[in-house]
Amino acid sequence: MIKYFTEHPKNNNMTYFQHFCFSCNLGFQFSIASIYAYIHAVFPFTYETSSHDYAATILNAIDEKKIHKV
Repeated sequence: MIKYFTEHPKNNNMTYFQHFCFSCNLGFQFSIASIYAYIHAVFPFTYETSSHDYAATILNAIDEKKIHKV
């Protein structure tokens, strides 16, 4: 049973806790990015590059950790 919790993090050179923190941080970044995207949808003159900026930031974070992508 523990294998289900540790296999993926181990394959990505992380402990369970490191993976937990990293994934929570990504979730937080996605949440903030979505708020900016909704605001931009209503007020197109605001946050004009935020979606691109957050996407680039998130991809860089994943690449730096060398996460195995699906």
